[in-house]
Amino acid sequence: MRARAAGCLLLAAAAGAACNIRDARLSGAALPCSSSTQCSSDSVCFLGECRGSSSQLSLVMAEVRAPADQQLGVLQKAGIDLRQSVLVDFQMQPLLSASGTVVQAVDGQPGATTPVPDAGVVLTDSTPAIGDRAASVVAQTDASGAFSLSFARSTWTVLVVPPVPAPPFRPAPPASPLTSTVTGLPIVLPAPGQLAQVAGNVAVGSSALARARVAAVDASGQPLSVGATTDAAGFFNLQLPPGPPSYFLQIGPGPDAVATDPAIPAFHLQGPSTSTTPTIDLGALPPPATLAGTVLDVRQQPVAAARVLALGLDPTGWVISRQIATDATGAFSMTVRAGQYALQAVPDIDPALPGVSDEITVTLPASAPLTIVCPDKSQGQGVVIRPDGQRVGAGYQINALRLPDQLVGARTARATSTDTAGSFTIVGDRGHYLLEVQPPSATGLPLKIVSVELGGAGQATQFPTLQLSAPLTVVGTVSRAASQTGVVGATVDFFALDSSGSRSVLIGSGLTNASGQYRAVLPDVPTPTDQPP
Repeated sequence: MRARAAGCLLLAAAAGAACNIRDARLSGAALPCSSSTQCSSDSVCFLGECRGSSSQLSLVMAEVRAPADQQLGVLQKAGIDLRQSVLVDFQMQPLLSASGTVVQAVDGQPGATTPVPDAGVVLTDSTPAIGDRAASVVAQTDASGAFSLSFARSTWTVLVVPPVPAPPFRPAPPASPLTSTVTGLPIVLPAPGQLAQVAGNVAVGSSALARARVAAVDASGQPLSVGATTDAAGFFNLQLPPGPPSYFLQIGPGPDAVATDPAIPAFHLQGPSTSTTPTIDLGALPPPATLAGTVLDVRQQPVAAARVLALGLDPTGWVISRQIATDATGAFSMTVRAGQYALQAVPDIDPALPGVSDEITVTLPASAPLTIVCPDKSQGQGVVIRPDGQRVGAGYQINALRLPDQLVGARTARATSTDTAGSFTIVGDRGHYLLEVQPPSATGLPLKIVSVELGGAGQATQFPTLQLSAPLTVVGTVSRAASQTGVVGATVDFFALDSSGSRSVLIGSGLTNASGQYRAVLPDVPTPTDQPP
């Protein structure tokens, strides 16, 4: 400790400034240095400053993207332990490439093939370091069946999507998986006569199920066929790969179904089967029922163009989910089936319009039309303070995302940036939100992500004070793997997992300079993605 203090005094004397031995990182300053030997044991010297390791933030993930003209593959890295060091270097590999042709075997002519134009060749990264950020690359074959595409170093599965009605095709090695550059790659689709023709029938009790969509998938849910629509007698025809392989049938509403058509549920997967003539009886369905009513605001005025969402709640092994927009009088009507439903009205996010209604439960058939009341939008106010407890100034951007619930997907709220006193306001629907505070880059402060609850309409919610976390500056160099040359203009994004452990959330970014060096400011907290204020 004496040696470190003495070294600090010498450096401070040379620079004509005071020297903070231990808390430099937290105060936003850093000890000057010319080598890491002049820094503490948990710090490294980078660009003339000692960089300390994190005090709370531990494992993070990173994704590095170079400008497209540099022909470098996207790089992902997981398990970066910032408690060990905040110096994180990345080496980017040149893009790999694949080129070849997609052809189809000809019936009755062994060895003969014909080109397949307009087929999609889809690569999917099967080993991404960041699980929910798996990349995909798509190419289209030309008139001669030729394709070419570029991809990063990884393991890529290949899927060929021929023009309808041919089924998707998953080639065997060497076409899939791809792990290296390859040229002249031939992908030969089975001849039409080799495809398995599956002709089936779907019934619901004693009635045929008409206008339902039927498609075959494998055990993992990957498609094995193009979807087909049942005719008036419930019959359908599918083309599957030769065999056919073991498959499951997805049966549900047709792609062009509207809310006034007879309601076809989404059924559980049927199978497995290898039959070419499957007969499926899904059991009798409840009789059709009409779900109708009016959407009003709290002043009893109609709410036009609001989406009305209905979700079946009966434990029957199938689900009916429908939606329709209200007309100019706020009225709506949709065809469902007898049973119990959760229902909600969802106006636009415009702050001048009412908010999302409460979720209600209704049992059909109903004796009278429903009236759904949408409250006024809710308001919330908050204050942002710096790590030292002082209020921030103006210009801190606030983003507010309402988390999805049973019926309503994620929705944004209208948010103001902070004013000169660090205050902000959001206007949105009542519910649970993730608030994101983005400081101006010149402040050197990190992104803040917190979870808050926005209360009911007519009540202003005062959020707990949002204190920005202590900044942790992560630094390093992005270079080309072979030459060690710095990569200019590369984006380095850092991610942490949310509380579910399944979704990656951006917590900070940096951009490389002319020497390939970057600087990213992250929040030095144990859970940076959705912690309470």
